[in-house]
Amino acid sequence: MHLTHLNPLRALEAALRHGSFTSAAEELGITPAAVGQRIRILEQYLGRELFLRSPQGIKPTEDSAKLREELGESFATIASVLEKLKAGTTRNRISVTLPASFAENWLTPLISKFYQRHLEVDLRLDASNRDVNLQVEDFDFAIRYGLPVEEPLQETILFGDNVLPVCSPEFAASYNLNANTRSLEDVPLIHLINRTGDPGWVGFNGWGKKFEFAPDHLNHGVRYSRISSGLQSAVTGQGLVLCGLTEAFNEISKSRLVTPFGPSKRCPTHYEYRLIWIRGKELSPLQENFIVWILEKASEFRAQVSDLLAEN
Repeated sequence: MHLTHLNPLRALEAALRHGSFTSAAEELGITPAAVGQRIRILEQYLGRELFLRSPQGIKPTEDSAKLREELGESFATIASVLEKLKAGTTRNRISVTLPASFAENWLTPLISKFYQRHLEVDLRLDASNRDVNLQVEDFDFAIRYGLPVEEPLQETILFGDNVLPVCSPEFAASYNLNANTRSLEDVPLIHLINRTGDPGWVGFNGWGKKFEFAPDHLNHGVRYSRISSGLQSAVTGQGLVLCGLTEAFNEISKSRLVTPFGPSKRCPTHYEYRLIWIRGKELSPLQENFIVWILEKASEFRAQVSDLLAEN
């Protein structure tokens, strides 16, 4: 027997179980003729017929009928082995889908610390804003910015966010931006578009209205659809960008960006960043460690943000 006979054996098992080449073909996703051809390959190899064929249909021979149960058990064993092999390959895998801006500006600078703890990890990050169905797609976790999830999903909150303007220190000095500024006339603005459905995520108009900035000078400037492009433009001194503190925090920590009007001139968001997975799903020790690690980093970040916002 050769490995090339596995497909013919699968056709034989299905035909014996269904008593029909047509039904076997539907299960296997091939034509009835292909089922018949595969079984003839076995018959030629064995030198005997496995089915009696007539205009009324097929009937297994006495010898092949005896094999039905044994073949079924054999394929069940193969399926079980494959599942165990698959589990072995995914035991060290952690697959996460998350917003591109969150991956670039928050997780990426930290992820090396997780690798240092777990050198065996096979970490796969899908940095996109598409709406992933964890029940259908092959992801262990999702990080999403939004409202509470519903069953069968389970979540833990990482942190919320704040919207505020930031720019480079040189830009702030050049345009004399400070806590007393109330007009952005002639100040180059950077708008980030296609953001979120969060009603708390304001643009320059909403932010300016809250803090009594002159309304006639809040719509000019350049607009970016990619957050990273807008942030980089601000870092290089091209303008004042209104963005999430989560996105700008690392650049603020490096003093490449500043909050020229002070951290008090911020708008808290309504949504929060959440780590999500399927409730009741069996997690590997490494996946459980990932939850512990990211919650630890989220706690540290909340404390750092609290310290920053306390500076007035």
